[in-house]
Amino acid sequence: MKVSVRKLTDETILRRACEMTFKGKTSKMTLSKMYDCEHSPIRSQIFWIEMTGVASFVSVHFVRHKIGVEHFVESNRDDRGGSDQVDRNTPVNHGMLINAQALINMARKRLCSKAHVEAIKAMKMIKDEIRKVDTDLADYMVPECEYRRGCHELKTCGRWSDG
Repeated sequence: MKVSVRKLTDETILRRACEMTFKGKTSKMTLSKMYDCEHSPIRSQIFWIEMTGVASFVSVHFVRHKIGVEHFVESNRDDRGGSDQVDRNTPVNHGMLINAQALINMARKRLCSKAHVEAIKAMKMIKDEIRKVDTDLADYMVPECEYRRGCHELKTCGRWSDG
């Protein structure tokens, strides 16, 4: 599997979004501060992500995320160039048009130790590529237990201890 990320918007769009919410002031807001407080202007930061050669079942894990993201997944239908000899491991190409808030939310679930090991691997690859184009955002892409300072899964993996 290969992952590539392209950032489509920049900090000036985030600042302009901030300026629209109050009268007559110029924003000096930083990406890091805005990602930390998770206010709505972070949704102005848009990314194009491609996973090529990802196992179909891993792609399905990512498709479960639907707020703030559009998915474009290669079809395995035989009338669309696919084959009738496919299974859950058949590689597909998966594109995502996604905003920063959706990436933070996605990372919370897909970096969790309870996620499938292949989904964790894919999310780590996405995070590594995000770091190349938006270091600040990558710092906020953490598993749920780190985000919420404790495990909230029905069955804990034991990574987070309250003691």
